[in-house]
Amino acid sequence: MSEVVVTKDDQASINLFGRLNNRYHEASNELASLKKKLEDLEEASNEIMISDEDNTKYLLGEVFVRVENDEADELIDNETERSKAEIEKLHEEMNQAKSKMEELKVVLYAKFGNNINLEED
Repeated sequence: MSEVVVTKDDQASINLFGRLNNRYHEASNELASLKKKLEDLEEASNEIMISDEDNTKYLLGEVFVRVENDEADELIDNETERSKAEIEKLHEEMNQAKSKMEELKVVLYAKFGNNINLEED
């Protein structure tokens, strides 16, 4: 087998692939967490609707405060919108990373063939 020379640019491409791959997985974990948060917000909203109380406890930071149900609904709606926007942002970031990773795979596999492994287990 002949040895393949790894240039500085090749190493930079390999490093970029690694960073993109790590960020892709971090974003995937963040996405799962945000989806769980959306489910929790939906459940909280439903609980407020069926509640006989005029006010409810709402977690602000590390403290629960009593707020009117209408205000709690508004706070939940605002948090839901922020979470949905963050989910959209993460999807876009993941798509861009995946696209760039695919481009790098083509280039790196063309040069290194079976001498490099860019596939995940």
